[in-house]
Amino acid sequence: MISHLRGKLRKKNEDESSVEVDVGGVCYEVFLPMFVWRAFEDAETGDEVELETFYYASERQPIPKLVGFKRPVEREFFKKFIAVHELGVPTALKALIFSVSTIARWIEDGDTASLRRLPGIGARTADTIVAQLRGKVVQFALLRDEGFEEMPAAEPTATLDEVKQDAVAGLVGLGFQHREAARLVDEIVKGRALESVEEVIRAVFERMQQR
Repeated sequence: MISHLRGKLRKKNEDESSVEVDVGGVCYEVFLPMFVWRAFEDAETGDEVELETFYYASERQPIPKLVGFKRPVEREFFKKFIAVHELGVPTALKALIFSVSTIARWIEDGDTASLRRLPGIGARTADTIVAQLRGKVVQFALLRDEGFEEMPAAEPTATLDEVKQDAVAGLVGLGFQHREAARLVDEIVKGRALESVEEVIRAVFERMQQR
């Protein structure tokens, strides 16, 4: 059981909300709930990082995953949260966008309207969370954490040039020569409304299939 990691930040994967931590030459991918990801926004590659971890595997998710937290108390709250009926690790990873202290306070106050602000949490699930956890998370409401109470700021839309650069880098990572990748991307985006790297890569794949 891996319960704690300390090492150098090797990579941040924004799409997955995960980080790769190099611990003595062994890299671990750790998935972060959004409130933890927000707390690590200023961390840069090469920084020393320390994470409390929760080891997770199930019949539906047989490939083990590590979920990371800044503090042991956040991991304890996560365990209580995922034990609620109809919740679980995948749902919690997406839902927990506010700080533990904020969510725990809403639970203790019976504030289901605020709990419904959590992604994937509807009215019935919010009622269930309060019913099962109210009175059991008082200590977490007192936690002196980052105190995130507002929605995360929306990421700025990438410009076409940024999309092209990232698409070229992605193709180079797949073994394409840089010149070939740049030519393919230029051909693909010309006259087409492609807004993401994934769309460009898929279009390249389709182009290659036609050859």
